[in-house]
Amino acid sequence: MIDMHPPPAYVQIAQKQTPGASQPLQLVPSQPPQPAAAPSPPPPTPAPDQIQPPPPGDIQPERIEVTPLDVGRYLPPTATYATIIVTVVPPTGTVEIYVPGSEDAPVIFRGPKTAGEIRLNGPTAYVRLKDGATSYEVEYLNWREP
Repeated sequence: MIDMHPPPAYVQIAQKQTPGASQPLQLVPSQPPQPAAAPSPPPPTPAPDQIQPPPPGDIQPERIEVTPLDVGRYLPPTATYATIIVTVVPPTGTVEIYVPGSEDAPVIFRGPKTAGEIRLNGPTAYVRLKDGATSYEVEYLNWREP
């Protein structure tokens, strides 16, 4: 028996801009409050040679491990779609499968077992393990040819 799950909810993600190598973090020490009677001079701006970029250990890009999945071993080279069942270990994990060119729109398989259809454009697909998933198993049910 195949466990079917509802489609994933689409969520809008807000991203906070973080300083990178092209945007050094500039910190200016705060000035103690001055009496309102006398206008205070603007705080000194550090000279360009005094601005130091953050140490490389503080800002690191997110590392996502991707493993290739050789679908050409099990399906004919003319297949354009494949119906598969993915078993995820542990059952609370998630597996994302995508093909080159569609990295931004992976097919999501939630544990413990989910069936789905992936689009193919070559003999290789790629797998990302997310939400604590440590391993996966793929069963090929069917494929479509043009």
